[in-house]
Amino acid sequence: MSGTSLDGVDAALVDFQREDPVLKGFLTYPYPTSLRQQLDDLNQDPNLALSTLCQLEYEVANQFSQAACALLEVTQTQPSQVRAIGSHGQTIHHAPAIPMSLQIGHPAFIAKHTGICTVADFRVDDLAHQGQGAPLAPAFHRVLFQSSQPVVIINIGGIANLTYLDGQEVIGFDSGPGNGLMDSYCQTTLAQAYDKSGALAAKGQVIPELLSRWLSDPYFKKPAPKSTGKEYFNAIWLQKNTHNLTTYTVEDLLSTLAQLTVETLLMALTQLPKQPQAIWVCGGGAENQTLIQRLQKHLPYPVQSTQIQSINPHAIEAMMCAWLAKERLENRPIALTSITGANKNSILGGVWSPI
Repeated sequence: MSGTSLDGVDAALVDFQREDPVLKGFLTYPYPTSLRQQLDDLNQDPNLALSTLCQLEYEVANQFSQAACALLEVTQTQPSQVRAIGSHGQTIHHAPAIPMSLQIGHPAFIAKHTGICTVADFRVDDLAHQGQGAPLAPAFHRVLFQSSQPVVIINIGGIANLTYLDGQEVIGFDSGPGNGLMDSYCQTTLAQAYDKSGALAAKGQVIPELLSRWLSDPYFKKPAPKSTGKEYFNAIWLQKNTHNLTTYTVEDLLSTLAQLTVETLLMALTQLPKQPQAIWVCGGGAENQTLIQRLQKHLPYPVQSTQIQSINPHAIEAMMCAWLAKERLENRPIALTSITGANKNSILGGVWSPI
């Protein structure tokens, strides 16, 4: 899995022989700087030549193949011991209104380079049944967490999404920006990848009029099901809705961006059928102490990393891809109607042979 943060390819080795999925190994394989920049640029300008698209399909597939091989080496696992690779690919454009969602990193190259059957292209089947095609994670959260009490899992990557579980109902949708706007600002202004632990944001003050302007974006008031991506919430969105970024200090702007993530998550929580008994956070945002503390300040129940459940917060989405591959090979539809708004549950993805 490579998400909207573009940190690199997350690779997880997962054992499904028991009732609960067991994580046997995990690593993040970073993108080369030039490739990461190319992919990030597509968030600002989605127009590209077909020759560039083909080049990126191949280069991203190579990164996914190398990530898989690196994990096999670290875990001392032979390709013959692995039933399948589930590859999400790198999303370069998510447009459910069309409806289409495009992920690159062609699975044929992954299957042939690794010698392992590869399952991929998971979103388009749901779109074909009039769903949003995202988020997919809530369906896996139901399997992984198996909570009978109301709980919420919040995934904070470039975009933030949440899952509501109560033992019967599963609801999930994208709340809005996660780390993406903060990361983009750090990269362009400070030449650093991100605000580690939210330390700079913690030193700043929230700018009320700016936060109010950002919160007026119509996406936040849309009811679920809904999904979004960095093709919408990106540096262009920030510039358009801020007018002059240099008016503010770095700390104050990061503090306000962090508060945007917090406020939109709080708004999303009000759309749930019941208040949860706990919130478990995964994704890169699980390390952002400023985000966690600010969320906790507004909520009467604990807000904690999924590590409290002995589940690596960084590995969950890659584990999901392994699960999606398993479900596809067993021809089981994924229950997404209450999550994406699809009119029917779909068998997701296609299968590519290593031969």
